[in-house]
Amino acid sequence: MRMVTASGRSRWPLVIGGGLLVLAIGGGIAYTATQPTAEPVATPTSSTPTATPTPTEGASSSGDNEDDVAPTGCLGGQDRNANMVLTAQAEAKHSTYGAVEVATAFYRFVWQGPYPAAADATTVSDAIMSAGTPESYRDLAGTYASTADLTNGEVEPGVPFHLSTTNGLWLVGQDSTADRVTVNIAAGYVVNGELSPTKATAQAFVMVWEDGAWHVAEGEQPDAEKLSAGGNRYTGGC
Repeated sequence: MRMVTASGRSRWPLVIGGGLLVLAIGGGIAYTATQPTAEPVATPTSSTPTATPTPTEGASSSGDNEDDVAPTGCLGGQDRNANMVLTAQAEAKHSTYGAVEVATAFYRFVWQGPYPAAADATTVSDAIMSAGTPESYRDLAGTYASTADLTNGEVEPGVPFHLSTTNGLWLVGQDSTADRVTVNIAAGYVVNGELSPTKATAQAFVMVWEDGAWHVAEGEQPDAEKLSAGGNRYTGGC
């Protein structure tokens, strides 16, 4: 997965597990700390998206959102386990919003420490990956087993972390179709139980509709510039 920090500076590239998760700090999501209240918030340096997303940038080209609700960023529940991902996948509709919710659930599950148990990682891999996903990408358990520090220094080793979509952003790629949707996501780091005012990550997922549900086909570099300038806010977040 491609990770982007507040500075936007390129720090390190890393390919984990033979291409499963491609990490590279840099490329442009720019977050700055603002303090409108006592709670730290990570917000884009450019235009501030509206609280209720208006599907743009390809969002209307996939499925039909009229019978769906805008992405909450928390479909499946607040837990970051296999059941959360599978619940989100089962509940998500065949729509752009559904693809965004499943991609977000997957991202929340994958990017956390301590790592998910191997059994949970395998359960998610078996359920969420598409039929055409390369084996090197789907082996989550193998990646965790071979990677001492998933963040490669972004978070101090041993310190618990996960992602928060409370102030997150999502954007659908222009090339999306009804059955294949590219979902760009930016989310903030929660480190040792506290939402960081400066640390944020970004990743794009190609989602495909197969066997009546959304699946992850692959990960891509996020469109950082468009995401920071015109990304949509999640309506809830967790």
